[in-house]
Amino acid sequence: MKKYSLGAVLPLFILLVVLIFGNFHPANAELKGDAESLVRQSIMVWNTGNTAIADQIYSPDFIVHLVDQDNSELKGTTALMDYVSFIRTAYPDMKYEPDHMSIDGNTVTTRITFTGTNAGPRGDLLPTNKKVKVSIVLISQIDEGEIAEEWLYANWASIYKQLGFTITPPSAEK
Repeated sequence: MKKYSLGAVLPLFILLVVLIFGNFHPANAELKGDAESLVRQSIMVWNTGNTAIADQIYSPDFIVHLVDQDNSELKGTTALMDYVSFIRTAYPDMKYEPDHMSIDGNTVTTRITFTGTNAGPRGDLLPTNKKVKVSIVLISQIDEGEIAEEWLYANWASIYKQLGFTITPPSAEK
């Protein structure tokens, strides 16, 4: 039987261990799965208006930033659910479909396709019964197993154009 010296076998053993376990981070894999699951549940809140889900996945001091909208910040799940109800009234068949998710630490960035028919009023705007389709970006910050903060980026100019609205520049002052 051939004998191997420790000096020859040890480096091979170390190399094998590094190759097998070098990129294995079970905690990170678990956290990424939880983060993705939380964001998918967040999207379900928008699609269903289910308050029970919202209370389970959002932190009590949750904030959502509605970027490029006058009502730029909603604080707490009650404010979020009021806004979701408002949007679901305007677009009763609305659907948020996640197209791509990217997870970096405790931040999840999701590209979503929003579709819906404007069959209900949106504030002072009467329904147009026209369909819209627009890409949205949702950035979710996860803290201690809950969604603590979200930023929602939507191209409202594109939505209004699809609804038939026109943008009129202000007249020049004389």
